[in-house]
Amino acid sequence: MKTCLQPLRIPVLAFFLLAACGRGAEPLTTTYFYDEESQRYLTLRQTSATGVEVITRWASEPGSTGMWTGQGTRKDNLLTFAALVDEGQDRGSYFIAKGGESKMEILFKPGQKMPQDPGILGIYRRVSDEKRLQLARKESQAADERLSVALKEASHTWSGVDKTVPADWKARWPALLGRWMKIAYQPPEPSKAKPAQPFPAAKDTPSSEKDVNYWLKLAQVTASAYGFMQQPVVLKSSSWDGEYDDGFGGHVSIRRAKDGKLRVNLNCTRVNENQGSDLAGQIPPESVTSKNDETTATAVFAETDVPEAAKEVSITLKRKGSFLWVETKRKATPPGSLSWFDGIYRWSPVPKE
Repeated sequence: MKTCLQPLRIPVLAFFLLAACGRGAEPLTTTYFYDEESQRYLTLRQTSATGVEVITRWASEPGSTGMWTGQGTRKDNLLTFAALVDEGQDRGSYFIAKGGESKMEILFKPGQKMPQDPGILGIYRRVSDEKRLQLARKESQAADERLSVALKEASHTWSGVDKTVPADWKARWPALLGRWMKIAYQPPEPSKAKPAQPFPAAKDTPSSEKDVNYWLKLAQVTASAYGFMQQPVVLKSSSWDGEYDDGFGGHVSIRRAKDGKLRVNLNCTRVNENQGSDLAGQIPPESVTSKNDETTATAVFAETDVPEAAKEVSITLKRKGSFLWVETKRKATPPGSLSWFDGIYRWSPVPKE
């Protein structure tokens, strides 16, 4: 692949990177490209008259969140950029982007030793908003199909008491999906009414189902779901001690102390750190009961840094097979909180020090 750049007859980046060249401030623009063969998305987002954010996302797995983010500048008809990193860190390889109205090609900037991140190289074709919506719907559908297959396989391959877990998990999925989307997805803003029109026309009211981001968020949370169900179940201990994860940012750590008490730490980060919670406490031996292959522990924990009315949290933990069920009840919900602990968590052993 040649890396030398020949003069172009048209301003190759000007059509999507509007500069304010003597015409006053113009709206910042975002342009989308797609590589159908490798299922890669390229987003070029203008951040200033010459600044550009470059985002590449791989979608070979439906709902994948694998992304590469870079930042660079446009000079004349050439975009030069490198990875977006924290201040003081090495930005790694530098890239150049060139193209026209129908495609964009990313190459390594010439003269670099041992360039990195070759996964973003290649040719991306311009993609319309209609095509992006079609692709996002298709990706969400593919993630749903992947989840259905994973649930069926788990119900057949998981053994013993774990065999009933997929059906239980599936019954909880709609509520879990709704909770997640309530945090992850923000509907588009309604269009502003014209001076002579007090309210937006019905046809101008944005629909979530016509929003690319809506389908991408659905695909991403569904990817977390099928990833959870595809993990093999290997149980090597029936004790409470262990680390438990629900596949959606929820984690429970349990240790049995010498006095028989269960020391429990729950924490979660749902979608982002703004919807995180921590809860910890001890459960005495007399609050732990066993029946057949199921053990249950109950207690009331106090959550810190919340209003007094919401501090007490009644918690029930059920340990069965390779999984932990968590159920919480509170008299009041902390204002603005959308996080949760409830769900089915998969056991893993205590890490070796």
